[in-house]
Amino acid sequence: MSFISPGSNIKQRLVFNSGTIDFGSNRLVAVDNTVLTIDWSIADIYILGSIKRADIARHTEKVTMSGVIKSYAPEMEMIALGSSTSATPEEIDTLDGQPTLQNPVVTFFDRNGNEVQYQLLNALFKSNKLTLKAEEWAQWDFEIEASDIKILYTV
Repeated sequence: MSFISPGSNIKQRLVFNSGTIDFGSNRLVAVDNTVLTIDWSIADIYILGSIKRADIARHTEKVTMSGVIKSYAPEMEMIALGSSTSATPEEIDTLDGQPTLQNPVVTFFDRNGNEVQYQLLNALFKSNKLTLKAEEWAQWDFEIEASDIKILYTV
């Protein structure tokens, strides 16, 4: 598997502890922070005639990503809510069903310029919250769940 092409070009290489989130061809660059969690449920394995655990095993994986974007992102709102119309003004409606989310790709760079990319598979928005304050940037808090993840990095 290879790196997914970026959604749009940027004029300079990003610095340590910064990155982008791509939703198809939509690139969000004002990423304040991102938390990626891969969580497993644990199952106890017993043998007949014993009350002691013989072993433990992982049996359910859950991939979530939450984060904060420091700007209003109408592209993200359209994807999260499910539909939009191209008119003036543009209208965004929530769907009564499952919206289609192009698998998000999160790309970060370390202090040596090495690229790390997290590709979320079969992802859906779980929650989103927009905070608007006087004389401050808009803040978009979001959470996404995915069925799986691919992680790529350069060395």
